[in-house]
Amino acid sequence: MLFLFRFFCGVLEVEFFGTYPEKVLNLAAKNRITIWAARYVKRKIICKITVKDFLKLPRILRKSGIRVHILKKRGFPFFIKKYNKRLGIFTGIIIFFLTLQILSSYVWIIDVVGNKHVSEGEILSACNSLGIKEGVRKSKIKAKPQAQELLLKSDKLAWSSLNLEGCKLTVNVTEVTKAQEEGSKATNLKAECDGIIARIDVKSGNCLVKVGEVVAKGDVLVSGIIENENGTKFVHSIGEIEAITETEIELEQKLNFEVSLPTGKRKTKRVLQIFTLKIPLYLGGVVGEYKTETDLWQLKVFSQKLPLKVHSKSFVFTKNEKRMISADTAIELLEKRLKNEHKGTVKSKKYTKTAESVVLKAVLTDKKNIAVSEKLIFGIGKQ
Repeated sequence: MLFLFRFFCGVLEVEFFGTYPEKVLNLAAKNRITIWAARYVKRKIICKITVKDFLKLPRILRKSGIRVHILKKRGFPFFIKKYNKRLGIFTGIIIFFLTLQILSSYVWIIDVVGNKHVSEGEILSACNSLGIKEGVRKSKIKAKPQAQELLLKSDKLAWSSLNLEGCKLTVNVTEVTKAQEEGSKATNLKAECDGIIARIDVKSGNCLVKVGEVVAKGDVLVSGIIENENGTKFVHSIGEIEAITETEIELEQKLNFEVSLPTGKRKTKRVLQIFTLKIPLYLGGVVGEYKTETDLWQLKVFSQKLPLKVHSKSFVFTKNEKRMISADTAIELLEKRLKNEHKGTVKSKKYTKTAESVVLKAVLTDKKNIAVSEKLIFGIGKQ
């Protein structure tokens, strides 16, 4: 504290010389003038003194025959005097620290930790609906209640917590596992489509069908209600019911159509985001046919995200060209679509040709699991 006091008052390193310069030590003590770091060098007393005490020296040295000479000047007053014509420097320093103080009271970075299957964007969107977003004041973050509200917003999360460190908010989450999700509700298994039962593998629930039985879409295959001599039990039905199914599909291929082809021309527009301020780095608009691609770059230092982002949106220009194909080519394209887009064995197919298109109607047979889960809904009937 003494060092800081002397620094702000200003410190002078001086030398006393003349007739018996050591007398200055007695004179200083008598007049309550503080000097320190005094040493005797070549018949001179060299020491340090504050500016305030230095101004008292002319009065006490007037008849002593001792003279004083300033060797060095240190301290805040001399620093200010040196730069008194450069007030912008000090103004900038003050503005910088004020801005730093203001910005430090806000959240500028939000990290999501612990998610594997639930996307970061989905979690941040839920946080945003609770008022948790970049640019919010730290005083508005209520860690415990808002963490609980986040669980209510997303049924895919089993646990969450908010950890605020400086201007960075970390959202820690634990996702609901499949076992937790399944074990938490009573369900039936119903038929996704029509079919003939080929295989049954039920691990939990009351199976209501047999192999070889014909079922229709929506029929209950496995019930989550089990009744026995001990009473009624509600369970989560688990299992697979394979069935032979038939699916009718219809595909059409135009003989005259337009295709969109890239021209090779591309235009990218960028927006610089500093904290919550977005600054466009482009001029003008985009005219013509195009497809868009978006990208986001965020500044990182030692794997730590900083509140500086660049949003890029690329416009890939296209042109439409008319194409004309023969009926045989249309059939080849339909065959490829049938093979790539649909599974199963082709039972029958029929082509219908018109002046404008070729239509393929096909029946596909397949063996697949048709059991889908359906939550049990309990209601109270009218008496």
